[in-house]
Amino acid sequence: MKTQTLPSSVLSTLFTQLNRFWSFLIDMGSRYPDVRVWQRHDRRGQAIWHGYDPTNGDYVSFGTEDEIRSWIEQRYYTRDRD
Repeated sequence: MKTQTLPSSVLSTLFTQLNRFWSFLIDMGSRYPDVRVWQRHDRRGQAIWHGYDPTNGDYVSFGTEDEIRSWIEQRYYTRDRD
């Protein structure tokens, strides 16, 4: 069985196109970053909800799930009005 190799110009073009596509995906992902939310427990076992908004660098902590939901909703409501 004979194998063929692609000319270096074709490989270079393919690599360039893949690199552009990858850059496009990264750019699109960083334009609309999502809020990160996670839960941890303190030493007494109390749940603490944390949130991070990468668009403006805000970091918050709340004691209830309702409070973190309200923060998320406010973030999206405010962003949509801008």
